[in-house]
Amino acid sequence: MKEVSQIMGLSAYTLRYYEKIGLLSFVKRDQNGIRHFSTSDLLTLNTIYRLKETGMSLSEIKHYLKLVSEGIDSVSERKVIMEQHREKIKQQMEELRKALVTIDAKVKYYQTAEKEGSLGVCHDERDEFVQKILNNQL
Repeated sequence: MKEVSQIMGLSAYTLRYYEKIGLLSFVKRDQNGIRHFSTSDLLTLNTIYRLKETGMSLSEIKHYLKLVSEGIDSVSERKVIMEQHREKIKQQMEELRKALVTIDAKVKYYQTAEKEGSLGVCHDERDEFVQKILNNQL
């Protein structure tokens, strides 16, 4: 467990929690109860980690892994899950892009205010920004 924890960059606590909720049911134990992770197990664990990083919930990941265990019969459903998740991620990326536009405008404003020694700067840019907000163009 410690080695896999270090390799995957996950805490042993996280791995034990994943096991407790059934995400690691595929990992075999020997007669002494020691877990043995195969190459396939590491690949699956990496998939769990990456999907979690994308914001997929543990229950969604668990459902996905159940489908994976069903083999070819569940490929269509898995594809739909990934397509839907991709759209969710694209939507989040667009929201982050809009947030970055706002932050960039603030940084520019503060840089100019600092340079000019006044908060009464960037009026044209601010008016243009307000128009974009009103026209839903951000």
